[in-house]
Amino acid sequence: MKIVCHVLAFVLLTCLSLSAQQITGNIRGTVTDPTGAVVVGAAVTAQRTETGFSRMATTDRNGNYVLLELPVGHYRLQVVARSFQEYVQDGITLNVNETASVSPHLAVGSEKQQVLVRADAEMIEPTVTSMGKVVQQRELENLPLNGRNFSQLGLLQPGVVPLTPGIAEAGGSLRNGQAYAVNGQRPESNNFLIDGANNFNGVDGGFILKPPVDAITEFRIITHSANAEFGGALGSTTNIITRSGTNQVHGTLWEFLRNDVLDANNYFAQTKEPLKQNQFGASIGAPIKKDKTFVFGFYEGFRNRQGETTLTTVPSLKQRTGDFSELCPEGFTQGFCTNPAHQLFNVFANAPYPNNQVPQQQINSISRNLLSFFPLPNAGTNLFSTTQTLRLDSDQFGIKVDHYLTPRDTLSFRYMFYQISQIDPLSPGGASVPGFPVGIDQRAQNFVAQETHTFSPNLIVVARFSFLRNKFLFGERENHQPPSDLGFNYKPSLDVATGPPYPGKRLYHGW
Repeated sequence: MKIVCHVLAFVLLTCLSLSAQQITGNIRGTVTDPTGAVVVGAAVTAQRTETGFSRMATTDRNGNYVLLELPVGHYRLQVVARSFQEYVQDGITLNVNETASVSPHLAVGSEKQQVLVRADAEMIEPTVTSMGKVVQQRELENLPLNGRNFSQLGLLQPGVVPLTPGIAEAGGSLRNGQAYAVNGQRPESNNFLIDGANNFNGVDGGFILKPPVDAITEFRIITHSANAEFGGALGSTTNIITRSGTNQVHGTLWEFLRNDVLDANNYFAQTKEPLKQNQFGASIGAPIKKDKTFVFGFYEGFRNRQGETTLTTVPSLKQRTGDFSELCPEGFTQGFCTNPAHQLFNVFANAPYPNNQVPQQQINSISRNLLSFFPLPNAGTNLFSTTQTLRLDSDQFGIKVDHYLTPRDTLSFRYMFYQISQIDPLSPGGASVPGFPVGIDQRAQNFVAQETHTFSPNLIVVARFSFLRNKFLFGERENHQPPSDLGFNYKPSLDVATGPPYPGKRLYHGW
């Protein structure tokens, strides 16, 4: 099954309070004097401490101000007004899709005097009806995660539950991108965004790109009554914000190793299943030009060699010669099974086979050739036990550049690449014996470009372009033995379909 998806999106928005698929935050409040009267015409400036990015607004006749489309991070707020001391507040943390409320109280005095406040801001959502929780970078890096999968932290929220074992087993590898179910909805009812760009996999209803935790600033799962900009999903919307470079050089290296040294034997395995798993990578963020241009990049690789054991039914030694008398354990009466349900029947002769034995001359040559794919029983009369090694390799990398063109214009570019290759020696599609290996090949690319222009403190235009390409090949045959070698008189119309037919193969339908 081959599925290739291309998604192009271009969004041009005028922002008054919130923008579609918002990936930023806002700060608003009211400036007052010691008597509680509003201060008109005060200059309010918010500066991001990591990069020096700043945005300014002026209080209106009601003393109110609003600073829109601020990148997530930590901010310092400065308020300057005539005949009042300068007000500075540090430690303001701004999260994605949230509005911080800061209402300074100015003290009368010289503008050269300064009042310094160190406190975080209160988060308010006066016009938002959605519910959700932000998972921040500190939680991503410090909480234990199996496989470094960021989506596991979404299970800490109310209403978010993991996939049930039955659903996960039924979908197999086609559900690998599904993270959770929310508020009783199906796992396919969720939506996923990265930096405001689409990250939804139409094959399995999950996410496509899975950035490492070291490349994520934070993410938010909107679990209830999402606003219009996050429409299209009944379950939830997961909005991921990737990291950007800062004025400080920061980097990380990681390597996680798992093996079978301390593992126990599988109940059905005759020997210990092999396991060699490595997950490794690096990330770095740095300024290209201080307070002006920043870059962040990452790479992560995954290598897994994991044993899988199966106990399956194969033809017994007698059955390989056409003798199926073992199917009639209760015995025979005049050469036929006492229980008719166990009796072989020759539909061409309209008569049963005596003693459940098929004459050698009636066994088709193609059947004899296909019989070679079935190994001899090693765990009983007609049982075969084997341990094979599943191979899974994946690589992903990304780069993000942020540039402050002018005090009114900011540019951002991001590119991410993801590739996975898997070969399963035991086909999950029905063939439970070696000889019918299947593969999965996926390659995804995502590009986002955004320009933000400030016309005035209350009028900001955001232009965003995104491109998503996802190629997904599922159930690829790895055994390409021509059918003519087995005695078939046909030639496959597709080269990728060349190979022996799968015994008991189930069909998968893609969309």
